[in-house]
Amino acid sequence: MEAEIPEKCAVFDIDNTIFDSRRRFHVAISQFNVSSPRELPLETRRMFWERFLDPQLFSLDVPISRTIEMMLAAKRRGLRLVLITGRYERLRRETELQLLQAGVPYDDLIMRPDGNFQKDAELKPSLLRSLDCEIVEYHDDDLDTLIEVRKISPKALLFLHRPDGSFEIIS
Repeated sequence: MEAEIPEKCAVFDIDNTIFDSRRRFHVAISQFNVSSPRELPLETRRMFWERFLDPQLFSLDVPISRTIEMMLAAKRRGLRLVLITGRYERLRRETELQLLQAGVPYDDLIMRPDGNFQKDAELKPSLLRSLDCEIVEYHDDDLDTLIEVRKISPKALLFLHRPDGSFEIIS
Protein backbone atom coordinates (compact mmCIF):
# COMPACT_ATOMS: atom_id res chain seq x y z
CA MET A 1 0.00 0.00 0.00
CA GLU A 2 1.29 3.45 -0.94
CA ALA A 3 1.78 6.05 1.76
CA GLU A 4 -0.53 9.01 1.36
CA ILE A 5 1.28 12.21 0.40
CA PRO A 6 0.21 14.98 2.77
CA GLU A 7 -1.28 18.17 1.35
CA LYS A 8 1.19 21.06 1.28
CA CYS A 9 0.34 24.31 3.02
CA ALA A 10 1.56 27.84 3.56
CA VAL A 11 0.97 29.29 7.03
CA PHE A 12 0.57 33.03 7.64
CA ASP A 13 0.38 35.02 10.86
CA ILE A 14 -2.16 37.88 10.83
CA ASP A 15 -0.99 40.91 12.84
CA ASN A 16 1.98 42.70 11.24
CA THR A 17 2.18 39.99 8.60
CA ILE A 18 -1.15 40.25 6.74
CA PHE A 19 -2.24 43.49 8.40
CA ASP A 20 -0.07 46.43 9.43
CA SER A 21 -1.29 46.81 13.02
CA ARG A 22 1.13 49.53 14.09
CA ARG A 23 -1.62 52.15 14.40
CA ARG A 24 -3.70 49.81 16.60
CA PHE A 25 -0.59 49.13 18.71
CA HIS A 26 0.09 52.87 19.10
CA VAL A 27 -3.50 53.58 20.19
CA ALA A 28 -3.45 50.66 22.64
CA ILE A 29 -0.05 51.43 24.20
CA SER A 30 -0.57 55.21 24.43
CA GLN A 31 -2.84 54.93 27.48
CA PHE A 32 -0.09 53.16 29.45
CA ASN A 33 2.67 55.81 29.06
CA VAL A 34 5.28 53.26 27.91
CA SER A 35 6.65 52.38 24.50
CA SER A 36 6.53 48.58 24.90
CA PRO A 37 4.25 46.19 26.81
CA ARG A 38 7.43 44.54 28.16
CA GLU A 39 7.83 47.62 30.37
CA LEU A 40 4.55 46.87 32.13
CA PRO A 41 3.91 44.61 35.14
CA LEU A 42 2.23 41.31 34.17
CA GLU A 43 -1.36 42.25 35.06
CA THR A 44 -1.07 45.64 33.36
CA ARG A 45 0.50 43.93 30.35
CA ARG A 46 -2.60 41.75 30.08
CA MET A 47 -4.71 44.92 30.15
CA PHE A 48 -2.64 46.25 27.24
CA TRP A 49 -3.19 43.06 25.22
CA GLU A 50 -6.93 43.23 25.90
CA ARG A 51 -6.93 46.79 24.54
CA PHE A 52 -4.75 45.84 21.55
CA LEU A 53 -7.12 42.97 20.75
CA ASP A 54 -10.26 45.13 21.03
CA PRO A 55 -12.14 44.45 17.77
CA GLN A 56 -13.24 48.10 17.73
CA LEU A 57 -9.61 48.93 16.92
CA PHE A 58 -9.28 46.41 14.05
CA SER A 59 -10.42 49.14 11.65
CA LEU A 60 -7.05 50.86 12.25
CA ASP A 61 -5.25 47.94 10.58
CA VAL A 62 -4.13 48.28 6.98
CA PRO A 63 -3.89 45.20 4.72
CA ILE A 64 -0.33 44.57 3.51
CA SER A 65 -0.78 44.11 -0.24
CA ARG A 66 2.57 42.39 -0.74
CA THR A 67 1.63 39.65 1.73
CA ILE A 68 -1.79 39.20 0.17
CA GLU A 69 -0.10 38.87 -3.23
CA MET A 70 2.16 36.17 -1.74
CA MET A 71 -0.92 34.38 -0.42
CA LEU A 72 -2.64 34.48 -3.80
CA ALA A 73 0.53 33.16 -5.47
CA ALA A 74 0.72 30.31 -2.94
CA LYS A 75 -2.91 29.45 -3.62
CA ARG A 76 -2.24 29.41 -7.39
CA ARG A 77 0.62 26.96 -6.72
CA GLY A 78 -1.93 24.65 -5.09
CA LEU A 79 -0.97 25.29 -1.47
CA ARG A 80 -3.57 25.24 1.29
CA LEU A 81 -3.59 28.59 3.10
CA VAL A 82 -3.61 28.34 6.88
CA LEU A 83 -3.78 31.44 9.05
CA ILE A 84 -2.53 31.31 12.63
CA THR A 85 -2.90 34.11 15.10
CA GLY A 86 -2.33 35.11 18.69
CA ARG A 87 -5.83 36.61 18.66
CA TYR A 88 -8.21 34.83 21.00
CA GLU A 89 -10.82 32.37 19.76
CA ARG A 90 -13.55 34.68 21.08
CA LEU A 91 -12.48 37.15 18.34
CA ARG A 92 -13.08 34.66 15.50
CA ARG A 93 -16.16 36.38 14.07
CA GLU A 94 -14.54 39.84 14.04
CA THR A 95 -11.29 38.41 12.63
CA GLU A 96 -13.10 36.55 9.85
CA LEU A 97 -15.00 39.74 8.99
CA GLN A 98 -11.76 41.76 8.85
CA LEU A 99 -10.17 39.13 6.58
CA LEU A 100 -13.24 39.07 4.32
CA GLN A 101 -13.38 42.86 4.03
CA ALA A 102 -9.69 42.95 3.05
CA GLY A 103 -10.10 40.17 0.48
CA VAL A 104 -7.67 37.86 2.28
CA PRO A 105 -7.89 34.28 0.96
CA TYR A 106 -7.55 31.38 3.39
CA ASP A 107 -8.65 27.80 3.95
CA ASP A 108 -8.19 27.46 7.71
CA LEU A 109 -7.94 29.86 10.64
CA ILE A 110 -6.20 28.74 13.84
CA MET A 111 -6.68 31.03 16.83
CA ARG A 112 -5.30 31.24 20.36
CA PRO A 113 -7.51 29.41 22.86
CA ASP A 114 -9.37 31.80 25.15
CA GLY A 115 -7.52 32.27 28.45
CA ASN A 116 -4.16 31.19 26.99
CA PHE A 117 -1.23 33.48 27.85
CA GLN A 118 1.68 31.59 26.28
CA LYS A 119 4.17 33.47 24.15
CA ASP A 120 3.50 33.04 20.44
CA ALA A 121 6.83 31.23 20.04
CA GLU A 122 5.53 28.52 22.41
CA LEU A 123 1.88 28.52 21.38
CA LYS A 124 2.01 28.55 17.59
CA PRO A 125 4.30 25.51 17.11
CA SER A 126 2.15 23.51 19.52
CA LEU A 127 -0.99 24.42 17.55
CA LEU A 128 0.71 23.65 14.25
CA ARG A 129 1.58 20.09 15.32
CA SER A 130 -2.06 19.09 14.81
CA LEU A 131 -2.17 20.37 11.21
CA ASP A 132 -2.84 17.66 8.65
CA CYS A 133 -0.60 19.19 5.99
CA GLU A 134 3.08 19.61 5.29
CA ILE A 135 4.17 23.18 6.04
CA VAL A 136 6.28 24.33 3.10
CA GLU A 137 6.13 28.07 3.94
CA TYR A 138 5.70 29.83 7.26
CA HIS A 139 5.20 33.62 7.43
CA ASP A 140 5.41 35.60 10.70
CA ASP A 141 6.69 38.89 12.08
CA ASP A 142 8.32 37.28 15.11
CA LEU A 143 11.80 35.78 14.76
CA ASP A 144 11.49 33.68 17.94
CA THR A 145 8.36 32.04 16.54
CA LEU A 146 10.11 31.31 13.25
CA ILE A 147 13.01 29.68 15.10
CA GLU A 148 10.58 27.42 16.98
CA VAL A 149 8.61 26.56 13.83
CA ARG A 150 11.90 25.52 12.19
CA LYS A 151 12.13 22.73 14.81
CA ILE A 152 8.83 21.16 13.74
CA SER A 153 9.07 21.96 10.00
CA PRO A 154 12.78 21.85 9.16
CA LYS A 155 12.22 21.95 5.37
CA ALA A 156 9.82 24.91 5.36
CA LEU A 157 10.78 28.28 3.90
CA LEU A 158 10.58 30.80 6.75
CA PHE A 159 9.61 34.40 5.99
CA LEU A 160 10.20 37.16 8.55
CA HIS A 161 7.71 39.90 7.70
CA ARG A 162 7.71 43.58 8.62
CA PRO A 163 4.58 45.72 8.73
CA ASP A 164 5.88 47.90 5.88
CA GLY A 165 5.50 44.90 3.54
CA SER A 166 9.16 43.97 3.38
CA PHE A 167 10.38 40.53 4.45
CA GLU A 168 13.42 38.33 4.53
CA ILE A 169 13.82 34.59 4.21
CA ILE A 170 15.36 33.07 7.34
CA SER A 171 17.74 30.16 6.88
